[in-house]
Amino acid sequence: MGYLIFLPIFVLLIKINPLKILKMEIVKLRNLEIPQQVLVPMKTNTALDSFISDRGGLLPSCIYVVVGGAGSGKTSWSIDTIHKLQNTNPDKKFLYISGEQDEIDNYELSQKLPGLADLSTLYLAGCQDPKKVLTDVLEQGWDCVLMDSLEVVASRIRTTTGMNQKESSTWVMDLMFKHKKGGNPSNIFTTFMVIQQATKGGNFKGDSSIEFDTTGMLYVRYDEDEGNRYLSFSKNRRGSNKIRQYYRLSNGRMQYIPRVTQNAFVAQEEIVSDRRPRDYRHSFLTR
Repeated sequence: MGYLIFLPIFVLLIKINPLKILKMEIVKLRNLEIPQQVLVPMKTNTALDSFISDRGGLLPSCIYVVVGGAGSGKTSWSIDTIHKLQNTNPDKKFLYISGEQDEIDNYELSQKLPGLADLSTLYLAGCQDPKKVLTDVLEQGWDCVLMDSLEVVASRIRTTTGMNQKESSTWVMDLMFKHKKGGNPSNIFTTFMVIQQATKGGNFKGDSSIEFDTTGMLYVRYDEDEGNRYLSFSKNRRGSNKIRQYYRLSNGRMQYIPRVTQNAFVAQEEIVSDRRPRDYRHSFLTR
């Protein structure tokens, strides 16, 4: 009898032994087979390509967090960017996940950003089981997914499950990491652009682990002296950071102001100032 009781307990201990679960290996990069498709960028054919990566375009298997305060223009920029990518990469699949806006909200926005009307969009407003819906939809395999926003999507999962906010945010991040590594039937290495609100101080609002685990932190800010918005990476594992890429809205699309080369970067503010009068203020979306 004692033997019969002891054996199941022993087997159970083996199953939960962390040394069995967390099997780590020491490797050399030269011995790894890196999928070549993750090194081929998706281009917009604009100045954004050289800004976002050294290979010239948005690379597969990345997670970029797009950070900005209320009215910074982060959603408008993100929608315009994924639409540009869709136009220049017709063989790829693009998805917009709208966590907050519903169909009518986006119809109104599309009057100013016509490209929004052409995006395959998943609306989570009113969804009874967003956790299952997200899981099922991402299994279809997408080359690039825009999520607006991480905080709202995680909150919708929290309110429809027993998870707390940290657990739901972690679940969303884990789901993205799975597809970033090609964990779908199509073996597509998905790149995510994830919108996130900034604090009043203009910094990233969220768990610090998100900063560590993602490819890049892209800030959308407004330069009052120039009357233009600009992009700037605080971290970019695929390209340069701390460089400003200015842009403006024209005819429903974002147009990028050419940047100077890195060697002449010190003159950028002067060049941009000469291009646009200081008293000029263009109309711009503030979503």
